[in-house]
Amino acid sequence: MNAEFFWKIVKREVDRQQTSFEWLYRKTGIPKGTFSSWKTRNIIPRADEAYLIAEALGVSVEYLLNGRDGTGHSSNPSLEEIVKTIIPLDQVDLDAVNALVKALDKRY
Repeated sequence: MNAEFFWKIVKREVDRQQTSFEWLYRKTGIPKGTFSSWKTRNIIPRADEAYLIAEALGVSVEYLLNGRDGTGHSSNPSLEEIVKTIIPLDQVDLDAVNALVKALDKRY
């Protein structure tokens, strides 16, 4: 387990959810200085603290540790992220996306 990866995932979730670390400090009750110390010293929080962070972000601790959900698959983008990507596509592109989804569905 890599602390740098852990904090990269936390930052990605904070950004994806359009929130802030300030919100995360308040939501978890973990002081800002503690977060800063962990990041500076390249430390993964204790399990109970990692759980508070994961719970606040609505993800699993496993996801924060390795970027995968409990099924072993990478976390899926939100519906909003998918729609933002697809809206500018024309019909030919949408057909290609549909074919890709069908192929991936068969694979998994």
